[in-house]
Amino acid sequence: MIGDVRRLVAKIAEKFKRRFYGRTFHCPVCHVELAMVDADGNRLMVCPLCGVVLDVEEVYGHVVPVVLEVELYRPQPKMRIHPLVTHVPIGLFPFAVLGAGALILASVLGPWAPGLGPWLANAPLVADATLVLLALSVGLSVLTFASGLWDWRRRYRGRPYWQIRLKIVFSVLFLMLGGIAIALHASGAVFQASTGLVDVASPMAIGLAAVELGALLLGMVVIATLGHVGGTLVFGR
Repeated sequence: MIGDVRRLVAKIAEKFKRRFYGRTFHCPVCHVELAMVDADGNRLMVCPLCGVVLDVEEVYGHVVPVVLEVELYRPQPKMRIHPLVTHVPIGLFPFAVLGAGALILASVLGPWAPGLGPWLANAPLVADATLVLLALSVGLSVLTFASGLWDWRRRYRGRPYWQIRLKIVFSVLFLMLGGIAIALHASGAVFQASTGLVDVASPMAIGLAAVELGALLLGMVVIATLGHVGGTLVFGR
């Protein structure tokens, strides 16, 4: 499922990329997509993936990156923590979204579908498991964020690549959205502790359920975007 979301996000991002980052081009060595805005005043930049130094020129309206040399002293750790720990939030968060969505759907269909009775009896357990998945995903994303900042400062020497700026902004956004979802879920204002379901007779409960679901779905788009952009910094195109 996460792969489908990534592909969808990639198609949407392609349409809005030039609007936010201007003109882009591909590194002639590793083919990762780069933005002209990242070049310095002398039109020089270092590719974040392969480390070649590029002279970015415009010839008859076309961007022509020319390889000058290679950054030899880039830190090359044997084990990079950030790409490893990203798998935990990305792997757990979709299951939390599925759990919350299933609980909301069961709350709406429960009175009209008697066959859901056995499943509804386990709703409190599903609600607790969803909260645990949410807490683990968002909590461990703090470690992911911290390790990513460490990689940026050490491996990429703090250079303000647009990919990394996007990842920082979206990481903060994911923490905010996850925090909202956890707070609503743990408060009992959305899913009742006794039944594990939404009180469909309460307009406030329905409204808060919509807010939590919206935060979770937007979090899915954010985390898929983070995975897509981060993957280009590791594997290129």
